[in-house]
Order: sequence, then structure tokens, then C-alpha cells
Amino acid sequence: MRKILTLAVICTSLLFAKGANAAITGVLTTCSGGTTYLSHDSTSTGYWSSSNLAVATIGSASGIVSGVSAGTAMISWNGSLGLETAIVTVTATPVSISGGTSPICISSTTTLSSSPAGGTWSSSSPYVATVGSSSGIVTGSHAGTASIAYHVGSCMVSTIVTVLATPIDSVTGPYSVCVGSTATLSTTTSGGTWTSSSTLIATVSSTGVVTGVSSGTAWITYWMSGPCPSYAVKSIVVTTGLTPGAITGSTSVAIGSTTTLSNSVPGGTWSSSTPSVATVSGSGVVSGVSAGTATITYSVTSCSTTSYVTAVVTVTTPNCIAGTVRFTTVPYYGPVKVWLIKYDPATHMLSAADSNYVYCSGDSVQYSFCGLSTDSFRVKAHCDSPAIGGAGYLPTYHTSSAYWSSASVIYHVSGTYDSHKDIIMGYGTGTSGPGFVAGDVTTGANKGTSSAPAVNLLVYCVQAATGNILQQTYTDAAGHYSFSNLPVGEPLNVYPELINYATVPYTSITLTSGTPSMTVANFIQRTVSMKIEPIATSVIDNTGMGAVRVDLYPNPANDKLNIKWNAGNLGVAKVKMYDAIGREVLSSSVDMTSIGQSSLNVSALAPGIYLVKVNTNNGTFDAKVTVE
Repeated sequence: MRKILTLAVICTSLLFAKGANAAITGVLTTCSGGTTYLSHDSTSTGYWSSSNLAVATIGSASGIVSGVSAGTAMISWNGSLGLETAIVTVTATPVSISGGTSPICISSTTTLSSSPAGGTWSSSSPYVATVGSSSGIVTGSHAGTASIAYHVGSCMVSTIVTVLATPIDSVTGPYSVCVGSTATLSTTTSGGTWTSSSTLIATVSSTGVVTGVSSGTAWITYWMSGPCPSYAVKSIVVTTGLTPGAITGSTSVAIGSTTTLSNSVPGGTWSSSTPSVATVSGSGVVSGVSAGTATITYSVTSCSTTSYVTAVVTVTTPNCIAGTVRFTTVPYYGPVKVWLIKYDPATHMLSAADSNYVYCSGDSVQYSFCGLSTDSFRVKAHCDSPAIGGAGYLPTYHTSSAYWSSASVIYHVSGTYDSHKDIIMGYGTGTSGPGFVAGDVTTGANKGTSSAPAVNLLVYCVQAATGNILQQTYTDAAGHYSFSNLPVGEPLNVYPELINYATVPYTSITLTSGTPSMTVANFIQRTVSMKIEPIATSVIDNTGMGAVRVDLYPNPANDKLNIKWNAGNLGVAKVKMYDAIGREVLSSSVDMTSIGQSSLNVSALAPGIYLVKVNTNNGTFDAKVTVE
């Protein structure tokens, strides 16, 4: 074998060295047998020299350093402006790669070697040939050439390894031939030799024509010689007529499902006696259509005769709810979680009974839940990556509702198949504009509020005139939510959505260019009455104050009264509360030098109606508040 060796030298690491007066620049490393170029202050005249000619030499005028052997040498520029020096490091170049053979065959190996030890091996084309980074063992992968390199530091040597293809892929043609008849086999590679394992059963010509001699099985082999010899084998059944074996595979299938049948004798034809009950494909895949039985037949024709076998397939009614999740606005690519939700007649509550993930790669994906009891159900789909604060698909119930309270109910009877329970995914239209709406959702019983936030609660921003959902978001750890980029000049509603809770939306929010934000659309989640409803807010404003707002909520209040303001120039405000006969019952100072909110403890006040006055740098705001 002829070996082709290529020696390559790689040098890296651009450094700078300073002498007493100026700097020598250039690459300060090289390999033995390699070169690097140095330069100096161009205003100086002089000559170059090396302190160790056994390690590195340098042209006195050119600045070209030649590596001689491993080590370091001080390179000097003896110039008219002074002496400049730099240390050049020379790394020993590995010796030429030895050992191994080339070319090699696909899947065969050869071992290369070099020195000094401790270096690493690499391949320019791992697709053609791989090499062990420390072992030097090269393995052929695909036909072609690859440069195999041995690296020691920044120095390397390399050699070319050629990989030869294994020429034969496979033998194609019939699996059987009749006695006295012929069948032609073929392969994509020419120049090989055909042989038969038993010429008493079948002979084969130099062109791959097989002649049946007597009943039995013969192995027909196609041989290729050369540097990488190879062969392919095909069995030929010689017969006076093929008889198919028994049909194997499950003979029970549910409506809408499939089962695969097979036979040991290839090349036959499948058929169904009753396609209205079960159909069968050319590959033996049986699909359940309706409840009942169908006879599936597999027939084989050879030597002018036809033989067949049969199997009876029973199609059962599945105990399932199934349907399709449809993305009709834009295609969706990603995981979709589908919930099965059960209604409990004892508690009149809905609860998640099951869920599974399906993956959508376009405009629809199918789901199913099986093994169900007789009950009332809802199904819901949710994209794993929903659009928050803009256009995108919304969590949607069957058939197309974004709200649990208006979702279609599926009354399932155990042992039946509820199909086509499709979910048409709703789509948030998205918005653009300067508007902003925000608020908080807290939990409580049937009166007042508590400090516990409602976390991860789905909240919709709805176009009041059409009912279209514009945006969706979820409350954070503080129970806070917000919508931005909203339109101004049209009424908006805010709707928290939570299963089993009746929602009273926050309505009639109309933003304007002068007042483009509303930040107190707050809700209380009442855990006893199972309602989510707005917390009444008193907006206190003085004539001429424009967009400056001071808001009090909740109203009625129980333990605390929140104060929220939208301007940062109100100073330190004095807040006073008066009872129905004008007596001052509470006084407090609130720092309103920046936008924010605070709260007053009103738990000690007797139930009743109170006047609240907030005296700021920009005027006095007042409103009436009820304490329960």
C-alpha cells in the first residue's frame, strides 16, 4: 500500500514584548522547522540577533525567526534608539506520522503513531474517518479522504487516509420462483459474481437470472472482490405453488384504532369481507370502522395457483371521549396539554380527572381519553407556550369557549365512543396603543379582603363591544396583573377566569389619551361563595387636577383601606377620616413624593360611613368610604 504523508505546521498566539525604549511585535511562538516574523520601531536603525542559535535564528535585517529546536531564545533588536528584546518560545514539531495502512475499508481500522507522547489526534472529516484523540486508531466511516493530524501544543503533523467504499448494498428481486421458471435478481453494483448454495434447487446465471430446479430454498450470493471485498445474500424459495402461513397479530381492534396483521410468506394481497366494519391496507394494517366482525383474507398467487388464509377480526366500541384540537387562525407547532374535567353531582364541583400531552405540527392534533365511567365531562386544551400580553392562542374548552361556565358538556355513557368532541382554539387578537390597565386579586371569605394574593390566576382583557378577548395574562406572586399596549377610546372589561368560580367582570374601563392608564381594577376571590368580583374603588379628584388620581379601595372596607396615587409630586400628604357627625377618628401622614400606594388600618373603627380627606401639595382630595 502507498502511504501519503503531509506535514503541516501551525503557529498561534500573537503577543507583544517591550524593550527599554519601544516594543517588538509579532508572534512570539513557533515550531521547530517553522518561522515567525517580528518587527520593531520603524524609526530605529540597527540589526536583529538571537541569544541561542541552537533554539532559534533570525535574519539580521528581515526579522524572520526560524525555529531550530525546542526551548527559548532572547531575540534582540540592536537599534539606534536603544536595545529592544523579546523571548521567543520554540515547540518541537512532532515527528512524521508512521504506522497504519491506507486505503482502509468502511468499518475497518488502522493505528497511526507519532512522537513525542502526550499529543492529541484529530480528523479533518469525521464523516469519512474518525480517530481516537489519544489512541491514534482511525476507523473508516464513509468513502473519501480525511486528513489525520497529530497535535503537540500549537505544532502538528498530518497524513491523508483514504477510505474505500464497500461496493454492494443489497440484492433485490422476487422471493420465490416456480419449478421450471426463472426470476431475475439485481444489485446496483456491477462486476460481481453470482453463486447458488444449491444448484439442485436453483441455479443462477452470471447476470442474476435464477432458474427453479426443485422444491426447496436456495441462498443466492453476489460476490465482489477487491481491496474491500463484500457480498450480499438473498434466499429464493423454489416451489410448485406457495402456501401462506397462518395470519399473526391481534384480531381485536376498537373503532377508530388500528391493528397490524402479518404473514410469513411475502408478496401476497390483503382484503376485508366487510369494509364497513374493518378495512385493511396492502401492508396488513386493519382499521376499525364500526362494531362487528370482518373476515380478513391474505392470498398468495404463484405457479398459476392461488392460496389463501383468513382471520376473523372483531371491532369493538371504545369507551372513550376523543376529538381534534384545531388551530384555525395560524398553524401551531408545539406541545398541547388537554384536560379531562369531571362534574361531581354530590358537590356540584368540577375537577381535573385526567390530562395528557399531544404534539401539534400544523393546524390540528387529535386527543383521546379512554376507560371512562358514566358521567358529565368537559375537555380543555392549553398551549404550553401561550401568548401573554398579546396575540396568541387562549386556553379553550370544547367546543370553542374560553370560559368554563359556557363550555360544552359531554354526557358520556360508559362503554360508548364519544368522537368528534373537537376543540376550536380561541385566539387573542392582540392590541396596539398607549393604554395600560392593572390591578390586584386577593382572596377572602364573603366580606372584606385579606392579605393573601391570588397567585397564577388567568385574567382576560376583553373588548366590551364585541366580547373579543384581546389579551391574556396570569397574576404574579403578589396577585398583581397588568395589560399594556391597549387601545384608547373604547370600553374594556377585565375578566378573571377560574374553574368553579362565578366571575363578575370589571366593566366600563374606557382609557383616553389624557388618562391612558387605570391601575386599580382590583378583584376579590371569595372562597366561600365561590365568586370573583371587583372591589369597589372610590376615586377622589378635585376640579382642575387633570390626570392626577388618588384612589381608595376596597369600598366597603373591613380591616384596611388602601390609598393609591398616580403622581409623584404630591409631597407628604395628611390623611384624615371623619365620622358622620364630623369628629376626626383617624389621622395619618403618607409620603406621596413618588407614585405608589399605602394603607390605613381601619379595623378599630365602628361600622359606618366616613369622610376621607387627603391633603397634598396639589390640593385636597376627599371621598366617602363605608367601613363594615
